[in-house]
Amino acid sequence: MFVLTAEGIDELVMLMWSYIKVVIQDPGSVPENWKLVSEQNIEAGNSVALSDYASIENPTPTLSTEQIERRQSQSRGYCSKCQNGKPPRCHHCSVCQRCVLKMDHHCIWVVNCVGARNYKFFLLFVVYTFLATTLNTLVLLPSFIKFFRQTKNQSLLPGNIAVIFLVFVLNLAFSLSLLCFVIMHASLLSSNTTSVEVCQTLIL
Repeated sequence: MFVLTAEGIDELVMLMWSYIKVVIQDPGSVPENWKLVSEQNIEAGNSVALSDYASIENPTPTLSTEQIERRQSQSRGYCSKCQNGKPPRCHHCSVCQRCVLKMDHHCIWVVNCVGARNYKFFLLFVVYTFLATTLNTLVLLPSFIKFFRQTKNQSLLPGNIAVIFLVFVLNLAFSLSLLCFVIMHASLLSSNTTSVEVCQTLIL
């Protein structure tokens, strides 16, 4: 719940704008029949054919299923699930069933992948939501303090007491949770990496 002050209205407008943008903005799709251009063939203008990756698609039978999947996911320039070329730092989303450029994660809150083209709006959405919930928490703090004093005198109705208590606690909880997200994504942004790449580094 939001307390509508002058600052709160501005933040709410920016929050809604960034949310709509991250929902409708394409995170970055790979063009159909995209092919990786090797460094040796850049001057000649030749691209590597997808047939060059036949050995990756059909690995030797001595490998385990996990090793096969890992080798396919790490293959340079080709996605076996999309049957298409795969640019560097591109990852396949199992929810959207497509490859996303510089994919960070699939966000259920925006019903979209967060990638190269909408990461800016996602980060703004998280920051504005954090600022809005923090502002609400600060505005509600005096009422929350009065809550304990007035409950002794029973000067407030039980319904009003419950609303004040719940609104403050919920805003505080959201604010602290979003603070963790802001710090995490600020760290990822400063190191020029993504959540997917961090997870892959930990797994490997």
